[in-house]
Amino acid sequence: MRTQPHPAASRAPRVAAAIGAFNDALIARRARGEAVSLPGGGWRGDGAVDVARRDLGLEALCRAQVLALVGRPDAALERLEEALGQLREARDDTLLLSIQMARLQILEQGPRRIDLTVLRRDILEIAQRRGFLGAVAVDGGSAVALASVSGDAERLAPLDTGASVRSGSVAVEPCAEVEPGAPIRIRTLGAFGVLVHGRPFACGRKAPHKPLALLQALIALGGRNVAATVLVDALWPDADGGCGRRALDVALLRLRRLLGVEDAILVSGGRLSINHELCWVDAWAFERAVDAVETLVPEPSAERLRSLASTLLSLYHGRFLGAEEDRPWMMPARDRLAAKFARALASCARALCAAGTPGEAEALYRRGLELDNLSEALYRGLMDCCAEQGHRAEAINAYRRCRDLLSIVLNTRPSQETESLYRRLITV
Repeated sequence: MRTQPHPAASRAPRVAAAIGAFNDALIARRARGEAVSLPGGGWRGDGAVDVARRDLGLEALCRAQVLALVGRPDAALERLEEALGQLREARDDTLLLSIQMARLQILEQGPRRIDLTVLRRDILEIAQRRGFLGAVAVDGGSAVALASVSGDAERLAPLDTGASVRSGSVAVEPCAEVEPGAPIRIRTLGAFGVLVHGRPFACGRKAPHKPLALLQALIALGGRNVAATVLVDALWPDADGGCGRRALDVALLRLRRLLGVEDAILVSGGRLSINHELCWVDAWAFERAVDAVETLVPEPSAERLRSLASTLLSLYHGRFLGAEEDRPWMMPARDRLAAKFARALASCARALCAAGTPGEAEALYRRGLELDNLSEALYRGLMDCCAEQGHRAEAINAYRRCRDLLSIVLNTRPSQETESLYRRLITV
């Protein structure tokens, strides 16, 4: 039996018209290679996107809208979810935001009452992260509404109601994880970025690739007491000892000038360190959040679990340096942090499920898979969670998506553990 319409359903025509206008403009102007501009403000284009992945996402959005129109919302959602991972790697927040809003609209109009708090939070975080002029107002579980507001982060602050996940509203903590007094903020999870005193540093006409690669490698190798010889081998593998060390010295000098903060990078005894008193690094904050999850007391409160899960999701925006060209020195850190993310988020989800809120646990698993769609641990958790709620078809569908993605992306099959869980599901 279909549930009663949500009280906010009276706004559905206005919401649909707003999203429709946004998507029509996006599709038409992206096809011409232009940035999108809407009444009441403009959307900043991003010339650094992966065009092939962007086009795949645009096609998925169009197909999903047609499927939803002809009454096939499940197929529409599957199209949209397949495009999410590609778009996050393509660094196209404009199209990503449009797809997330389309998902929210379809889910809110569906027959099942699903906790959509995590999805709403993601929409707000994308809008806030990029300073888009389209903002999303969420109040008590309402549908998405587009509003013409200022693009700076401070104008999103009124959306933070401080309400809990259970109430259906979203509380955004824009900088709760930032250590006070750190003038340099470095983002490595997902897209790479550096803010100095709240502003991106000026790179001039040519991007300083080697200084930035030095900063990235320092973080990937731990950020503390990294031997200069290790950095030379990682960044200048073909240079002899003297030339490699001189190249490192030049890159270090240029990096310090870019950061513009004295003693941001420390050198002592032939080893380099990032000064943690002057630099905040999201990967380090994320690992502290993981430690907090792993030291949870038995049977933690639901509110504590929600808070920890929210912190994890606010920090982990994708794989370590996921938008950068793959380098051997970044792969160990990428795999380690991805494994920590899956393990910590699954721990929170299992505890929420044990606390009697399987709907919230399912939403956490799905949000985690949007950020890492190759994590078998999260797929298994989602399969278990769906099966526990009696949603056997959705559990089997999660397995199939896992199997297909692993085959397409990694040319491999699910592990024996995942296959065993699938066999138990189909024999019930």
